[in-house]
Amino acid sequence: MTDKNVSSLSMEMVEQIQRIIGREIQPLRSVHGLAHLPLAVLQDVEVLNRVSGSILAFSYLYHVTDASFGDVKRYVSDRGWSESVE
Repeated sequence: MTDKNVSSLSMEMVEQIQRIIGREIQPLRSVHGLAHLPLAVLQDVEVLNRVSGSILAFSYLYHVTDASFGDVKRYVSDRGWSESVE
């Protein structure tokens, strides 16, 4: 979903993310930008990528940040996390 007022995560994704990171996810659009992600978000996204892959890591970042779809895609790609899905 591209509407910033609607959650980008399905309930199944929310449950999977919470199971992997061991706690509730950050609120929708609670983090501003990608340049200075809080340590907890960085740790979450790295664990999600390692355990479940780049799609879930991307979805989590898109949910918790106010960054655009393209910026999150570039962020994930710049880390080499999207090679398996492109």
